[in-house]
Amino acid sequence: MNMTLDELIIELIHQDLKHNQLILGLDRLNLDAGYCHYLGIMDLIQTLMGVQDDEMDEFSGTYMAAMERSLEFPISRSGEELKPLAMECYKKLKEKLKG
Repeated sequence: MNMTLDELIIELIHQDLKHNQLILGLDRLNLDAGYCHYLGIMDLIQTLMGVQDDEMDEFSGTYMAAMERSLEFPISRSGEELKPLAMECYKKLKEKLKG
């Protein structure tokens, strides 16, 4: 299976959304999921997208806003419901890097 860089980044965002949805969901149930489960996907995406130091704050804010929104979606095994959010997040990140 060949993926473009864009498709890879969207899939990484999608996987991070699924992971974050579960961690935040457990926290909301007062089940300490802990933050020791940090996967570093955002850091990887920053590298893949060539984010410069002066762009980090805006990039991180945009990315984390999408992570927070993950709780608005149903939790499912495949996380298909989160794919539009992953694509939206990626588009916003690309826009921020162009500006």
